[in-house]
Amino acid sequence: MQIAQALTQETIFGVADGATYSGMLCLGGDGKRYFFSQAQVDGQPVALGRDHFPSREDALRGLADAAAGLRPASRA
Repeated sequence: MQIAQALTQETIFGVADGATYSGMLCLGGDGKRYFFSQAQVDGQPVALGRDHFPSREDALRGLADAAAGLRPASRA
C-alpha cells in the first residue's frame, strides 16, 4: 500500500458479491487523486498497489471490484 501525506482520510465499508471489505480512502497531497492506504477483504489485507483514482466514486468502485475478485485498473 502507498503511504503518503493525505489531505483527507475516510474509512470505507461495504459488501460486494458476498465479500465484506473496508479501506482507508485518502485524497492525495495534490488534492486531485484518491488512493487507498490500506484495504481488507473478508478480514484479509488486499494489495491495491499504487492505484490512483481521479474521483471518490472511481475509488469506491475500484475497492468494490477488488472485493468482488476483479483487479481494479488504475484510472490516472
